[in-house]
Amino acid sequence: EKCVEIINNDLEDLGISTIEVVVHEKRNLSQEGYNKVVIVTNELADRVKGRSGDGIVSYPFQWDDQVLGSRTLGVDGKWDCRESTPDECCATIKQSVPNKDVRGNNIECHIFVPFGGVGNKRRNDRVFINLSPDGRVHEPPMIA
Repeated sequence: EKCVEIINNDLEDLGISTIEVVVHEKRNLSQEGYNKVVIVTNELADRVKGRSGDGIVSYPFQWDDQVLGSRTLGVDGKWDCRESTPDECCATIKQSVPNKDVRGNNIECHIFVPFGGVGNKRRNDRVFINLSPDGRVHEPPMIA
């Protein structure tokens, strides 16, 4: 809340009054969608870029496999999807995790096109704030 207050005060100082503030909590295993691997694409949405621009896609949790038990997916929780399309990367991920987890869910993919990319228009009237599990802001808010 303190971060939102600071942002609102700064925006007011700039004379901007209509802005959407979106607060995201860091994903955890108890949230819906915990079983999704986020595949970040390039702006054309035709190749996997990865969060760091290196084509590496990661899954942050242990997979509680119905058959094999708890395990790290991919290679140390990562897949190398350089030069892959998002669909090819997703197929690779799904092939590497053929079993449902103990909750009965399969691994799934969420394809994310960066702001400003195909179908995800960049907006100057929206601020994203990402919170860590302890409710603190650990990275700068982003206008997108």
